[in-house]
Amino acid sequence: MPICQNCGGKWTWNQTINTIFKLKCPHCGNKQYESASSRIKGGCFALIPLLILPINAWLDFSVGTALILAAIFAIIVLGMYPFILKLSNEEEPYW
Repeated sequence: MPICQNCGGKWTWNQTINTIFKLKCPHCGNKQYESASSRIKGGCFALIPLLILPINAWLDFSVGTALILAAIFAIIVLGMYPFILKLSNEEEPYW
């Protein structure tokens, strides 16, 4: 789970999901930024739903089935996101 780099407060899963777009610490109220390593890991997890495209073509799923699988993968990725999120006090470049 993410730990605020300002106050050291550990965020819960619910707090992380609730602040996923603004990343404001629920304990001290300071703005936090996603670290570069966390953004790279998050980008890799975001590519998982793209696996549906070749599987869909290979197994000839219907459009509805492919959309349901994409939604399931998206929920899994969003559910795992708080576990890979690392915070920083300032915005970091990718490299």
